[in-house]
Amino acid sequence: MPCEQCFPQAMKDNEIFIDELIHTKGLKYGHPAKFFRQVSKAWSAILGEILDDDIQPYQAVAMMLMFKTIRYNNLPGDGDTLLDIKGYTKILSILEEFEQDPT
Repeated sequence: MPCEQCFPQAMKDNEIFIDELIHTKGLKYGHPAKFFRQVSKAWSAILGEILDDDIQPYQAVAMMLMFKTIRYNNLPGDGDTLLDIKGYTKILSILEEFEQDPT
């Protein structure tokens, strides 16, 4: 028996929660279509012609920084996002130190 038949109300409640969450985040950071269009353009700028290769850790962090920067651009002054940006910047420093001395 499919899960949705076992727990129809729970499934419906979950869908409503997700819809509300997406709506709330959309009001705060911008509509998902706009936001992810911004993100995909930013990520494409980093990836360029290396799409056939694995993404390096620093590239993944750089892409998350872009993601958070776009979010901050859409809601300037958002303290949580600013902390995320600071955290990812710190992670870049940690990765750089590790590359220099992996022990």
